[in-house]
Amino acid sequence: MLKIIIFWYRSMAAKAAKRVLKGDFKDVEIKAILAGYWSRYKLLRKKIDKEPTFGGTLMVHLAAMSTAFYQELTQMGVSDAKTTQYFYDLAWRVYKVMGGFSWTLTGLRYQSKAKRLAYATQLFRLFPFNSPSYKWENIPQTDNSVCFNCTKCPVAEYFEAKGLSEFCVQTWCSLDFPLAEMWDSKLERTNSIAGGAKVCDFKWKPNN
Repeated sequence: MLKIIIFWYRSMAAKAAKRVLKGDFKDVEIKAILAGYWSRYKLLRKKIDKEPTFGGTLMVHLAAMSTAFYQELTQMGVSDAKTTQYFYDLAWRVYKVMGGFSWTLTGLRYQSKAKRLAYATQLFRLFPFNSPSYKWENIPQTDNSVCFNCTKCPVAEYFEAKGLSEFCVQTWCSLDFPLAEMWDSKLERTNSIAGGAKVCDFKWKPNN
């Protein structure tokens, strides 16, 4: 199952990369980048430990794919900032497919924005960001906000081990904000584990 899902992500990422990189690279160069990053990922995955949950294992593999993409571009002389922007744009094209699917499911069950938001965040915490690979702490609210803390993130741990915590913050962590907009809400977060905090404090507020 892991290989099948990784293959799907690889296909999605390849399509996204071709669109994102097309303006600055020739087709033959993009082809080489995709081949190079995949070769790097195959080396990195040999050292990935299995997480307690399938979702956690999958996310760490995607973090390794992200790392491989970063390494491939920076090795070519592309700046850190430019590489980060390329990956952010690429990853959003994939992430919004996941987020859009979850948001569509919520609409089949609820009409209320607040209930849909609560359900969407719950779905993501059931898979792929599920316990015990990830650890969550719910924060009760008196309004329509959905609040919780993430106290353990295997992806943040992986990027830290690779010396890429800031890359994680600017890509993986930052993608939660456009995701909130897709879910007709606003996300407030003061910091993240990848950013050096002990927890990622999420506060999702449905738009009026």
